[in-house]
Amino acid sequence: MTRGPAEPRERFARLAASLRDELARIERVVAEAAAAASRFAQDEPTRLELRGIGDVLHDFYTGAERVFEKIAPELNGGVPAGPAWHRELLQNMTVEIPGVRPRVIAPATARLLDEFLRFRHLFRSVYGFELEWVRLRPLLDRVPPGWKALRRDLETFVAFLEAAAAAE
Repeated sequence: MTRGPAEPRERFARLAASLRDELARIERVVAEAAAAASRFAQDEPTRLELRGIGDVLHDFYTGAERVFEKIAPELNGGVPAGPAWHRELLQNMTVEIPGVRPRVIAPATARLLDEFLRFRHLFRSVYGFELEWVRLRPLLDRVPPGWKALRRDLETFVAFLEAAAAAE
């Protein structure tokens, strides 16, 4: 027997569960960032360690974007296309869609994440030996406030999904 499209209740419940899983994964990345910040509070990392730190910073934004990519097909009409789709996806998450969903993240959270988005692009475009500690360190220090804002906003959004699933 072939099933039709999932009922809204199922879709919301499934999406909420998937987002909770992604939040747990991002939490692990944040713990790695905290360990790196602590480990290199006084010492400068080697070139190889810089590559690892760059990867952790890359993963932080990639995790956030994975969340947005899960939401977009379900509640946004799809993931944007074109050369600036990453930035457009981030901005779309700050917009409430009346009758469909509240904003996913606050504009202030998007501004915090934008710096990680720019780094993600840089990280994919340069050789690892070109990374500089003087530029990575401030970004590493911004992971905790970025995570605090992202987690707060996403917890609120997941609560919306769970309430919508229960109300259907």
